[in-house]
Amino acid sequence: MHTGDRVTVLPPEATGPVRCPDGLVNVPRKSAHFVGRTDELAVLEAAEEPVVVCGLGGVGKSSLVARWARRQAPHRNPVWWITAESRADVDAGLAGLAAAMQPELIDVLPQEALRERALQWLSAHDGWLLVLDNVTDPEDVAGLLARTGRGRVVLTSRSTDAWYGIGRVLDLPVLPAGEAVELFTRVATHAGPRDTTGAEGLCESLGHLPLAVEIAAAYCGRTAMPPLAYLEELGRSGGPGNAEEAVARTLRVTLERLDASARAVLRLLAWFAPDRIPVLLLPSAPGTREALGELAAHSMVTLHEDGAVSVHRLVQAVVRRPGAEGLGLVGEARRAAEAAIVEAVPYDVENPACWETWRGLVPHVEAYLRHADPAEDDVRLLGALSAAGTYYVLAGLPGAAVGVFERALAGAERLHGPEHPFTLGARGLLLGTTGGTDGAVERAAALVRSMTESLGADDMGTILARITLAQAYGEAGLLDEAIALLEGAAADQALLFGAGEERTLGTLLGLAEMYQAANRTSDALALCSHVAAELRTLLGEERMEALGARILLADLHAASGEADRALAEYRDLLPVCVRVLGERHPLTVHVAEALAEPTP
Repeated sequence: MHTGDRVTVLPPEATGPVRCPDGLVNVPRKSAHFVGRTDELAVLEAAEEPVVVCGLGGVGKSSLVARWARRQAPHRNPVWWITAESRADVDAGLAGLAAAMQPELIDVLPQEALRERALQWLSAHDGWLLVLDNVTDPEDVAGLLARTGRGRVVLTSRSTDAWYGIGRVLDLPVLPAGEAVELFTRVATHAGPRDTTGAEGLCESLGHLPLAVEIAAAYCGRTAMPPLAYLEELGRSGGPGNAEEAVARTLRVTLERLDASARAVLRLLAWFAPDRIPVLLLPSAPGTREALGELAAHSMVTLHEDGAVSVHRLVQAVVRRPGAEGLGLVGEARRAAEAAIVEAVPYDVENPACWETWRGLVPHVEAYLRHADPAEDDVRLLGALSAAGTYYVLAGLPGAAVGVFERALAGAERLHGPEHPFTLGARGLLLGTTGGTDGAVERAAALVRSMTESLGADDMGTILARITLAQAYGEAGLLDEAIALLEGAAADQALLFGAGEERTLGTLLGLAEMYQAANRTSDALALCSHVAAELRTLLGEERMEALGARILLADLHAASGEADRALAEYRDLLPVCVRVLGERHPLTVHVAEALAEPTP
């Protein structure tokens, strides 16, 4: 398979049907100190329809489902866990499943194609279990549920409404008093005997919330502080409050006595997604692993075998809160998280070899952008944002790319000024993604003028701006203007890079599309035939640019009355599009619809 300037030789099994290896399990390791929940486990075991486990943050929804899911591994395959806080998280989790089933495709197929392969497999098989953790909006998982009725699906969510017609709602309460004390005792005494006098009153003060009880117990066990003394410390922090306050109060007691490096690491982790923060985002300074070990000993983080770290999202929310006693330096932690992202993201985005790294980083980049104030974005972050937006485009997620490009542009205008080359480039990326919105022609024309004044008419950035303007003209129906611009841009690129270079051929393909829109079918056919052959030779037949040229060529043959030839080309293209792009990619849908149309 050709991917740009890189060639990957795929083994035969990578191009055939997806086969799930035996014993494929991806379930996070939750607390070993699990108590009670007998009735809830029985409900999960007996249910046939999807089950939605709902309840307060910190009540143990994920721990309950993880406990039950691990028990399913001997008789279900795969058992796959997806953090589902957003639709992008769901897509990334499905892509991860496909990559685990066919590792040969990790560095070859974009996320959209991997996601589609996973959905196809799930819809055609039974005996599997899928966990969708922390769903915030049922719409984010509605499409997945509609296509996957043959296996088991369990969801967790803080919300108890909006689940009608989706599955059974299992409302998870806080622990009964006796089980809360049992949890405290197990955690506090796991390393040896401890004084647990007063555990009942301490657990009651924490509202019997499992997360708060476990944090307090871990501290009492590690420091040998009796529950009564811990309760006195809590008394200085105010009344019981809500779930977040209960966790905040226990955290304050613990954090004030932690090593400074452990506190700094926890503050950093608070800015990322809660699950499986990769090693790439962790500090490289000496002592980091020791700090993580101390945090794990206090039940504040979970350490994974591959070096990744998970933190409960409620702990993160508390640690990010400004002004709380013992939780200072929040701004410094945000800047450290930003710097970690800048260092970790791959900037050679078009190289498929880095796509797997991007898939692992995207949830954490998105979490940082949600939590951080855009007005505080540093100049170093702008390049990472542009790279992230480009990855989204390549992954078939243009909607997600728009938001990232908008933030990069806003930051560039604030930090560089409106006419800086980086700002102009960011504006071009956004225009190229948003397409024919109102005022697109005027904005693109202004960009060309600015680029020409700043960089010169022959600069590659200016040429790209002219191509963006041509696209805007075409979408506005001004085809003659669009064609003239594209012809000039292609000629300039041929002088700069050569007539057979990929960028020049891409512009010529756009020109062929514009000829087609202007009903210049013979011109479009001649040019597209040339470009399709050149791209196939240069890039290989399965690269998206080459596929697009072949599809346009088939469209042109159909438009010129060569129906049999067009149908033959569509038949050849459809399996390639499904394999490379996925069933739901717009190009795949177009080819399938063309084959379904009756022959004149």
